[in-house]
Amino acid sequence: MVERYNKRLEILILNSSNSKDILMSLTPEFHKIIEENIHTIVMSIPKLKEEYSKLKQDWKFEHEYDFLYGSIIGQILGSTMTAFKLKYQRQATTEEMMIIGEIIESYFPLIQETISQ
Repeated sequence: MVERYNKRLEILILNSSNSKDILMSLTPEFHKIIEENIHTIVMSIPKLKEEYSKLKQDWKFEHEYDFLYGSIIGQILGSTMTAFKLKYQRQATTEEMMIIGEIIESYFPLIQETISQ
């Protein structure tokens, strides 16, 4: 995962007119923050599954797995973007959002497996 992240970061730095900002903001430290955030949310999936099952009728969703999966990804993206803004006092650029998205995407199999258990 880290190798994929570093390769993508390198490509974006070479192709970006704003490369100094990208290099400064998406540090290994922030990558670790993203991963810790993902793991914290993944660990909460069993409890979330219980709660979403109770809300299914009230919220009128048909496919519990899809709804839960979308909710989890939304939580991860939202909390990651909030952490970015708090750490750097600015919004992430498009390039930074793409890198963040790829890091999160690398965890899709783990998230899917955890929901399916």
